[in-house]
Amino acid sequence: MEEILASLKKFRETKELTKLLGRLDPAGRPDNNVATQLLRLYQEDLIGRAEYLAIRAKVVMGHYFNRMRHFYPEFKGGLYFYDTDAIRIWNASVSHLPDQLNEYTQGLSVEQDVPDHAPDPVYTSDMLLIEDVLRSDHPIAVNHYDMYDQASIRSFVTVPLLSGGESIGYQFISAEYAHRYTEEELSFLTAASEYLIQELAAIKPYMVAQLERSRLHAGRIG
Repeated sequence: MEEILASLKKFRETKELTKLLGRLDPAGRPDNNVATQLLRLYQEDLIGRAEYLAIRAKVVMGHYFNRMRHFYPEFKGGLYFYDTDAIRIWNASVSHLPDQLNEYTQGLSVEQDVPDHAPDPVYTSDMLLIEDVLRSDHPIAVNHYDMYDQASIRSFVTVPLLSGGESIGYQFISAEYAHRYTEEELSFLTAASEYLIQELAAIKPYMVAQLERSRLHAGRIG
């Protein structure tokens, strides 16, 4: 009987989640009831706290980047979690970025981006503006020049996500042409970071731990 009940609960959970995700508009216009429905699933123990936070975070990130593309259609954006202990970045939301920046399923070590006598890469704590990759001598632009070239990235800005002095990760916003980012554009991205921090601070430790376990498991199998 216990197995039957567990099976029925799993079926109900899967069905409810499918219905919920089906309500999310791919164009980024969230159904007004999504947050309510998601909270109801959590309150009824159909999903756990981690799943609740993870799905909510995905909805928030997807909605934000679609809004960004609405106001700035020439920009492509993504978000990366940063693992301070491992000095590694992980995909969080990169659906609008070229494939070259969307392949970190096992995480990507960024130790080469850490300057001398510094604990972390500069983009995890400070905004970094590269107006023209071809002309920049900044170490980050130089280190990743080939990747940016293959991805047709000519300019970019990174915006850190900081919570209590700790780096959650950063936004990566790029364009296919040399570009001097305006105060209006930077204000939009900075304000968005504050919004994203509120949603992601709680879920980042869980997500990074899960991703790291997956990476180690894949390494043992390989």
